[in-house]
Amino acid sequence: MLNQIALIGRLTKVPEIKLVGKDQNSVVRFILAVNRPKYGDSKPQADFIPVVAWRGTADFIGRNFRKGKQVYVSGRLQTTEWEKDGVKHYGFEIVARDVGFADSVSKQDGQTGTAPRSTKNEPQSMPDVFPVDDFNNAGGFDDNFGGFGNDQEWPF
Repeated sequence: MLNQIALIGRLTKVPEIKLVGKDQNSVVRFILAVNRPKYGDSKPQADFIPVVAWRGTADFIGRNFRKGKQVYVSGRLQTTEWEKDGVKHYGFEIVARDVGFADSVSKQDGQTGTAPRSTKNEPQSMPDVFPVDDFNNAGGFDDNFGGFGNDQEWPF
């Protein structure tokens, strides 16, 4: 089966890295605003898609991504569930495997190619983030991983 998604959009706010677990793994969560295709005289619309990235990919995002930057995210779709006030909620998020800038090089804060363009430039990040089998232990967290508490309020 194939579970792969690729998006281009803009960050809605500055991503903040958190360290979690006993190994203090880096994680970052952010919302990507992705424009919908415009048909005829319709008004522009966007979808706001939650994204999570781990370890080296999270570090790259924290160092390089800023609010409003156009970026690409490639990864897999993952369903989530949580309980709040006794009611079970369901949602989804993109687990980022590869990320990078989608703006032209000249638009990158006046830089002309001096900053890394994607996580493909980070040789240590990819093998440590996801094993060959994406479903094998969820990249280092067991299937019973309880998440990050209730400090995240997602818009769904």
